[in-house]
Amino acid sequence: MEHTNLLNLDNLCFRSISFCRLFQLGRNIFLSAIVFNTEDKLQNNVYKERAILKMKKILVGLCAVTMWSAAVPAFAAEATNVLISPNPTAAVTQKSPVVQYTLKINDKNVDLGTKKIVVIKDRIMVPLRITSEALGFTLKWDEKKQIIHMDNGTMQTDLTLGEDNYFAYSSKAIGMTAPRSLGVAPTIIKGTTYVPVDLYNIVLTDPNCVSIKGSVISISIGSTKPKETSASIGMPNPLVNYSTLDEVRKAVGFTFAVPATLPDGYQMKDIIVISNDLAEIFYLKGDKKIVYRTAKVNADISGDYNVYDKVKTITVGNTEITVKGKSDSINLATWTKDGVSFSLLFDEAVNEKALSTIIGSIK
Repeated sequence: MEHTNLLNLDNLCFRSISFCRLFQLGRNIFLSAIVFNTEDKLQNNVYKERAILKMKKILVGLCAVTMWSAAVPAFAAEATNVLISPNPTAAVTQKSPVVQYTLKINDKNVDLGTKKIVVIKDRIMVPLRITSEALGFTLKWDEKKQIIHMDNGTMQTDLTLGEDNYFAYSSKAIGMTAPRSLGVAPTIIKGTTYVPVDLYNIVLTDPNCVSIKGSVISISIGSTKPKETSASIGMPNPLVNYSTLDEVRKAVGFTFAVPATLPDGYQMKDIIVISNDLAEIFYLKGDKKIVYRTAKVNADISGDYNVYDKVKTITVGNTEITVKGKSDSINLATWTKDGVSFSLLFDEAVNEKALSTIIGSIK
């Protein structure tokens, strides 16, 4: 916006200079047309009248040009630019939808007020607050982390303006869905945050809860305001516990290995599948844990969004590993191999040698 204002100021200055030059030209013509002939005042008056007529024509033309040039940017300003981050560093083009969409939640029309459903990059975008609150979510702005937090008591998520990265995690247990791209990041349009309507397939953990028929967008869930005793009614549980690794491999649809070597004292405790595609295994030693995850995607599936002092890449075998931590201590390791992503999250930090031993034992 600041850049745009500077451009408008430059254009205004250019027009002002042009106006002054044209005015000076007209003035010179006017003065040159006046011949002070003291011997023939009548001739002088005739010249003056002709000069005045010329000056009027010039000023009329000048006004027309000035009004036209001022109208050009005003017309161009009609095009809508959409801010995609708190700082106006990038913008995307908002298209007016061919049809005017209406929103229904559990077959009831949602009053959008003055807000409209829009289309960006062929993605249908809905007003975040109105839609989410109608679905029973509470929204909070985290000033420190610069994120929007959504929670309905069962599932929650964090949205970052300008980042096309969507996921959900349990409000009551440990576990997170695999991050997904929906094609458009959370976006601010005229002071209102918009999100792809497909976000609700993720946060409601139901890939079929959003449907679009003609101009009607419907979101259907069992209860718009989940309660402790009925939170899972009409909403599939994204976290499923299993007893064996073979059961988990069958559930996620691919074969994976687990660490054969861990620091002393750690024992396998919980084996979980998240949203049918991510395996999560907990190793515990007292109140300390190691969380191992794997999923058949090419993304950071760790679910850890802490900011670490040190981030670097190391090589274990032929695989590059991204490690995060403090100084020489490592709390998080992520990597991808043959189209499958992995992560190791440590409550108790390990050093590079210990990490290499753990990862090397995954065969």
